[in-house]
Amino acid sequence: MSPTSASPKLFVTDTLPQQARDILSDFEVHESSADDQVLAECQVLLCWPTRAKADLLQKMKSLKVVQTMSAGIDDLDIRSLPPGTQVFSNAGAFTGTVAEHAWGMLLGVAKGIHLRNQKTAPRSLRGKSLLVLGAGSIGSEVARLSKSLEMETLGVSRSFRSPELFDERVPVAALPDVIGKADAMVIALPLSKGTRGLVGYDLLARAKEMVMVVNVGRGEIVDEAGLLRWLKERRESRYATDVFWVTGGRERFATDAWELPNFAGTLHVSGVPVGEDLVGAKVAAAWNVRRYFESGAALNRVDVGEYL
Repeated sequence: MSPTSASPKLFVTDTLPQQARDILSDFEVHESSADDQVLAECQVLLCWPTRAKADLLQKMKSLKVVQTMSAGIDDLDIRSLPPGTQVFSNAGAFTGTVAEHAWGMLLGVAKGIHLRNQKTAPRSLRGKSLLVLGAGSIGSEVARLSKSLEMETLGVSRSFRSPELFDERVPVAALPDVIGKADAMVIALPLSKGTRGLVGYDLLARAKEMVMVVNVGRGEIVDEAGLLRWLKERRESRYATDVFWVTGGRERFATDAWELPNFAGTLHVSGVPVGEDLVGAKVAAAWNVRRYFESGAALNRVDVGEYL
């Protein structure tokens, strides 16, 4: 959509902070609720995906652009979008905090901090090999932080946001061939048709005996049954995650993995540190909408075909 002289109508599923409203001052913004006629005229939806269900999307007959306030879009009801709708995620807003959390988890399991009242020999990551699965904004920041430990970085991704941060780059199809090189692996992929269940038992069995795996992407990228089998068989391998599997539309934090000494987890808290709120995410989303209407080139465009 090219910028137009008319003020685009935008519906947002949440209340915006004043800074975001200022950014969208050229838009006709409707917050939280609107009648059916207004919804039918709105070209833009700014939303949390869980609040953009079929009953809302089907009323938005003029919808052209969806900008999520979250990094992931897998909860968005893609099938209910009008044909040709462009979707943009908000991954960049969470880059620093999620990458930092990934490193906290990786260092934690390396040093055995997750173990209670058990003595273990801490492992060093300095100079070792790190495989980053998914080289978007978060994966790229994970790779950048690894340089402080002089690690060799192997990027496995369809595309690379910052290719210079990786010592080696390969496509996702090559993952089974290269996973055995890694001393540590961070999963930073979005969930789509192509990534669901990507990391299963057969793949994990190819990894090094003492590999440490961290997941800050989505729970379903890793097959739960395969992970449990692998963790039970490979007691020296370790897995830490901030994301869990979804049941009945809700993330399920209960899993038998908690009973295993080589498993660690946090309850999907990596995006927003304590003492902060979601103002930054809403402001970043607002900027991306404005960027689209000013230049036609917003960040983090999603290939909706991967979710159908």
